[in-house]
Amino acid sequence: MTVSFTAHNIRLDDGTFTRPESDLSMADNPWLKAAQRVLGTVFPGERGHYRVADLGCLEGGYAVEFARMGFRVLGLDVRESNIAACRHVQARTRLPNLEFVRDDAWNVGAYGPFDAVFCCGLLYHLDRPRQFLELLSRVTTKLLIVQTHFATETPNAKFSLSGPAENESLQGCWYPEPADEARFKGQGAERWSSWDNPRSFWVRREYLLQALRDVGFDMVLEQFDGLGPDIAGSMLGGYYRTDDRGTFIGVKCGV
Repeated sequence: MTVSFTAHNIRLDDGTFTRPESDLSMADNPWLKAAQRVLGTVFPGERGHYRVADLGCLEGGYAVEFARMGFRVLGLDVRESNIAACRHVQARTRLPNLEFVRDDAWNVGAYGPFDAVFCCGLLYHLDRPRQFLELLSRVTTKLLIVQTHFATETPNAKFSLSGPAENESLQGCWYPEPADEARFKGQGAERWSSWDNPRSFWVRREYLLQALRDVGFDMVLEQFDGLGPDIAGSMLGGYYRTDDRGTFIGVKCGV
């Protein structure tokens, strides 16, 4: 299988990058840096005994950088094309604490438990988000990071969302996934789509925060430093405003 990279510009140990045409390396990605700040705060000091899962890991960029922080990392993705890219990276980085597995994210319980789960770009491709969050709570002992699109009271026309709807007692909107067979083969742009559901449910941010609390996370918050230095600008008229995408954190405090 030909290996290609559509998003993650990862520095390999020989100094080369997986997407040399990109101006932004994975290590400088603001979403990564935000996740690293949370992970570093929740798990200070020696991290070699903490396990982190990267669900829907795409080409492995986040998993690699978490492993470089010292965590034991499992990257999981259902598409062979994505896992081929991950294995290409794994063979070119000296990270014995890094592992990749081809499997459906719904099967993450077979590999747990994990101290932390990172879920970026996946939740909004599912049609049962509450059930998935319940699963993640069962396999996560401490920290969950969800980076996702969310619905708003007025649906974002940019993404061809449905009108307001309810699913699993959550308020949100339905999103039509690509209807062709390419996505099931892990080819082309369909590497960025759902796996086996023809539509996905985007949860309104208020209900997403509530769902995180309901499934068992004592501390629930939205993280904004991943928007970059101009947080206000992004929220008022930048990416956050135009794309309705943010980072949501759940922590099990044990108190």
